Amino acid sequence: MNTVKKSKKNLKFTSIAWILAIMLVVIVIIINVAASFVDWKADMTPNRLYTMTKQSTSYLEKLDQEVDIYLLMELDEIENSSEVTELLALTSLLEQYDQYENINLIDIDYDENPEIIKELNPDNYLNLQKGDIVVKCGNVIKKILGNEMYKYEGTYDDNGNFTAKAAYFFGENLITGAIKAVVENITPTVYFLTGHGEKTLDEYYTTFFRNLKNNNYSAQELNLASSDAVPDDAAIIIVPAPQNDISDDEKEKLNAYLDKGGNLSLLMSPTNNSTVYDNFTEIMNNYGLGMDYVRAYETDDSHHISGNKYLISTQLVDLRTNTDSSQTENLTDLTSALIDDAVPSITPYMPESRTFFNYQSENYAQLNICPLMETYDTAMVEAYGGKKEAPEDLEAMNNSDSLWLSVYSENPERNDSKLVLMGNAEFIDDEHLAEGYTLIPLWLYLSTVSWMSGSDVDMGIPSREKTTDYMLLASQEDTNIIIAVICAAPVIVAAAGILIWLRRRHS
Repeated sequence: MNTVKKSKKNLKFTSIAWILAIMLVVIVIIINVAASFVDWKADMTPNRLYTMTKQSTSYLEKLDQEVDIYLLMELDEIENSSEVTELLALTSLLEQYDQYENINLIDIDYDENPEIIKELNPDNYLNLQKGDIVVKCGNVIKKILGNEMYKYEGTYDDNGNFTAKAAYFFGENLITGAIKAVVENITPTVYFLTGHGEKTLDEYYTTFFRNLKNNNYSAQELNLASSDAVPDDAAIIIVPAPQNDISDDEKEKLNAYLDKGGNLSLLMSPTNNSTVYDNFTEIMNNYGLGMDYVRAYETDDSHHISGNKYLISTQLVDLRTNTDSSQTENLTDLTSALIDDAVPSITPYMPESRTFFNYQSENYAQLNICPLMETYDTAMVEAYGGKKEAPEDLEAMNNSDSLWLSVYSENPERNDSKLVLMGNAEFIDDEHLAEGYTLIPLWLYLSTVSWMSGSDVDMGIPSREKTTDYMLLASQEDTNIIIAVICAAPVIVAAAGILIWLRRRHS
C-alpha cells in the first residue's frame, strides 16, 4: 500500500516537474519570438557611445525643414562586412537620425547608383567616394568624408605600420553640424587677398566667382595691410598671382589665422621680375613645401597646345597606385574620382606654371603632404624671375620623371590647417575657362576648396572613445580560478539537479 502511495506521489511530482519544464520552454520560445519582432537595443557602454546626445535631440526636435542624409554605402553591406563592429557607432547613430520626422536616411550602393551620385555632384567638385555622407536640404548640400568618423591615436613601428591605441568617434558632431549648416544655409566665405598686385575678382575671375556662388560659397576681397586680422568667418584665403611678397606684419596675421586651423591657397604664377617671396616661402616651409623660381615647358609636341610650349598637358596624381599604405593612410584623396569620371576626350592643361618640391622642415614627419598634379617626364623647366636657380638644381629638375604643379599639405600641429599650392593662377581666369583647356584643373581646384572649407559647424558634441569592457587578472593562477568558476558553476548546478531528480525517483 505504501509502495503504491509512493509511486503515485512520485508520479505526481514527476508530472508537475515535466509540466513546469514544458511551460518554461514554451515561455522562453514565446519570449524569443516576441523579441524578434521588437527592435530594442540597450546602450551599455560607459560613455553612451551608441546613444544620440541631448545637443542633437534638442536641435532635431525643433527641426522644421526636410533634410536628406545620403549614406554612399548600403547598411546591409556594412552589417555583413568585417568592419561592422568598427562602424556600429555610425550605423546606430544614422538609424536614430532616421527616426525624426524631417530626416530621411537614404543608403545607396555607390557603384550601382551613378545617376544619384551625378545628381548630388553634377560638377564633380565634391569628389564623392564610397562610404561618404552627403547631407542635403533643398539645393544646399554638404559632404562628410567617411574616414572622418573616427580619429585614432597610436604609434608607428620601424616599418611604418600603425597600431591604434585609442579610437574616438566624431561622427555625431559632424552630422548634426552638417544638418545645421544646410538648413540654415551657413555659407563659407572665401577671401581673395589684395594689395600685392594680385588678379582681382571683378576683372579676371567672374566665371570662377559664379562657380563658387553656385556651390554655396561667398567670395570677398581682403586687404590685410588695412585689416587688424583675418576675419573670423574666413574659410579659405586665396592669393591669386601676387606680384610682390607680403609684409612681415601681414605674415604674422596669416600665421595667427593658420594657427587656429585656417586654410591658405597660393596660386603662384611665374613672374618675370626680381621679386623673391621670402615671407610666402617661410609659410610654405612650415608645411614642408618649397617653391621653384622656374616655369615649365614641354619638349613633346603632343603634350602642349600647338604653338605654345608653356600651355602643357598634365597628369592628376593617383594615390591608388601607391601600395605603401603607411604613406597614404592620413591623406585625403582628391584626384581618383576625377580620374575615373573625366571624359576621355578632355585633357587637363595648365598654362605657364612654376613647380614645387618637398622641404625637409623640422616638423616634416608630422605633416600630411600629397601631390595633386604633375608634368609628364618630357617636361622641362627654365629659370624664370626672382631668385636665381643654381644650374645643378635646374639639371636635377630636368632629369626627374615628373615635376609637381600642384600639391597640398595639412599640418595637424596647427589644428589641421591646410595649404594648397598651384603653380599658376590663370587656369581659373575667364579667358582659359572660356577656351575649356583647364576644365579638369578647375574641378580639381574646386575639390580642394571643398576639402579646405570642411571647417564644419561645431555643435559642441564631444568625441567619445570607443571602449571595450575587460577584466584585468593579476596572474595566471587568478585566470585559472576565474575560468574554473565560469565553466564549473553551470556543470555543478546541472549535476545537483540531476542528482536530486534521481534520488526522488528512487525514493
